[in-house]
Amino acid sequence: MAEYTYDGTVLRDSSGRKMGEIDRTYVRGYNAALLGQIDRKSIRDNRGKKLLDFDGKTLKDDLGKKVATMKDIEALIDGEPDIGMAAAWYFFIKQ
Repeated sequence: MAEYTYDGTVLRDSSGRKMGEIDRTYVRGYNAALLGQIDRKSIRDNRGKKLLDFDGKTLKDDLGKKVATMKDIEALIDGEPDIGMAAAWYFFIKQ
């Protein structure tokens, strides 16, 4: 049983509280504050700086160093693995 659930748009913790959401290409906190953006295969912060690249299996930082794999993220979060889940993991769980 994973600690978090992701339904494609909303990330919730184990007690069901909303931690954040993916609003089309924007990553927003529980209070609708803009935290980041998904730009094709990269994840950017709220100012537009590239933070991570996603190739479908691994997340790499802006220098090309591996940060995590989808297997690691799936161990923490129940849901369909995609770039939205990776962005939610980065902004709400890792940081």
